[in-house]
Amino acid sequence: MKEDLSRQLFTKPLRQGKAVQSKWGSIPHDSLIGKSARDIVASSTGRKFQIHTPTLDEYVTLTTRLVTPVYPADANLIVSLLDLHVNPYHSASSDRPLEILEAGTGHGSLTLHLAKAVHGANPPPPVHFFEDAETQQEVVPDDGSFSRLEVRLNEAAAGVLASSETEDSTALASGEWRASRHAVIHTVDISPTYSQHAKGVVRGFRQGMYAANVDFHVANISEWIDEQFKIRNVDNPEVLKRPFLSHAILDLPGSHEHIAQAASALHTDGILIVFNPSITQILDCVKTTIAEEVPLWLDKVVELGASMTAGREWDLRTVKPRALLKAETRRKAAESTSGDVIEAFEDRSSSVEKSMTSGEEQSRATRRSGAGWEMICRPKVGQRVVGGGFLGVWRKMADRGPTTMSGG
Repeated sequence: MKEDLSRQLFTKPLRQGKAVQSKWGSIPHDSLIGKSARDIVASSTGRKFQIHTPTLDEYVTLTTRLVTPVYPADANLIVSLLDLHVNPYHSASSDRPLEILEAGTGHGSLTLHLAKAVHGANPPPPVHFFEDAETQQEVVPDDGSFSRLEVRLNEAAAGVLASSETEDSTALASGEWRASRHAVIHTVDISPTYSQHAKGVVRGFRQGMYAANVDFHVANISEWIDEQFKIRNVDNPEVLKRPFLSHAILDLPGSHEHIAQAASALHTDGILIVFNPSITQILDCVKTTIAEEVPLWLDKVVELGASMTAGREWDLRTVKPRALLKAETRRKAAESTSGDVIEAFEDRSSSVEKSMTSGEEQSRATRRSGAGWEMICRPKVGQRVVGGGFLGVWRKMADRGPTTMSGG
């Protein structure tokens, strides 16, 4: 609700007998139920409010939080970098499902933005999805406990069937519908409390209209990926790692410890985005991909922050300093008997540094990381650095094929 079009009150889901409390007086929920957007209601002190349906941006910003959310501008940029294009669910398509991993559920802000982006790919869910969402909209009980949140959807996803015939049929319908989805957001968090809270946030938006596009998991991300490999390859156990993710987003501390595992689950040309508060954390990921020969190509590094609508691109590259290049030039010149070759090396060493920018060159760097190559880390434009975080965007390079067990 908006008061005098300048102040806002964010209400919990409306319940008969409840009331909205504020310093401007209370407003009974009964006086709001049945009203339309832009209708005017009055508080107990006579202050007038205009009813307003919150946008996704407002909802994410105003909902009760346990952790800092990914703010709407940043979430929208991340979604745009994935360049998602989903086919309508009713169109005949034999394409594999679009599966996106979000590692680090947090508040559920980015989860909601992702779920909205893929919404058109899935058929309408069974009615019980929306019924469950309505029972869980009040995601922060008065006593501060999250233990009352239902986990019926998680149980159905895990194949846990209830004992009664009615619940059996409901779970079966849920499983069949889940198998028919063309797009799924897998969101994983190590904290059960954060995951449960985020689940309530997602289901509380517009009666849970995007909730059925999301599967919530509580696990260590690398262990979850390992478990998915086992589950998905149960009929072909000799294949250890068959990629199943279209894209992945790592928004968690120590992303460099999980980037290789996440890359192993990505399809070729899939996008992997790392979202961290510090540029040095992105640098750690770059070093890991080189040291462990992870088949990822660094596409760009973008800084987020105030007044950076599309982000500011950073220059993060593997380079060889000029001094090392000159030494290499002299060595090769001494070994060469061709004047043309000597001239070519002299021309190359006249530049400040040798940089690797193509996917092929980055791939070669992974095989010679100890040969004097160092990292460039600087903004691409000379502006003042503003906080907000950094995105590292990688593309999965071609696999050599699924990893299989080898006989001794």
